Amino acid sequence: MAIFWRPQLAIGHDEIDADHRYLILLINTVELVLRFPESPQHVLKAFDELEHYAKRHFEREEIIQISWGYIHVDEHKLEHRRLLQALTALRMKVETALLDPNPEAKGVAEQSGEISAFLRHWLLDHVIKSDAKLSDLFRKPDLR
Repeated sequence: MAIFWRPQLAIGHDEIDADHRYLILLINTVELVLRFPESPQHVLKAFDELEHYAKRHFEREEIIQISWGYIHVDEHKLEHRRLLQALTALRMKVETALLDPNPEAKGVAEQSGEISAFLRHWLLDHVIKSDAKLSDLFRKPDLR
């Protein structure tokens, strides 16, 4: 099931909110191509784009946090690294399943629900629990 942007996900910074919207789109794309694993190149391309964009987003978000004086930036950076490691591990699992010639192996199509649930949790849990803490920072008047 696709994820849809909701106003409750907004943290109040236009660039970060736009990134989050795009990450939702990318997760929805991964979820869609997982339903048709007959084209492994599409599945891997979708994962590549998600990984690449997540890295860029995390870098941008960390720069923004530093420029706004967010005091928990180091903890947030660590969480970003863990999220990227989890995403990379998931991609490797999917790639292994796509390339496994063993007909007994659990294929990508059978794992698609589990993978989609992981990705939804991976993004939404981070946005709702960690990034939401930034919303107070962005709602303060900028006195610089």
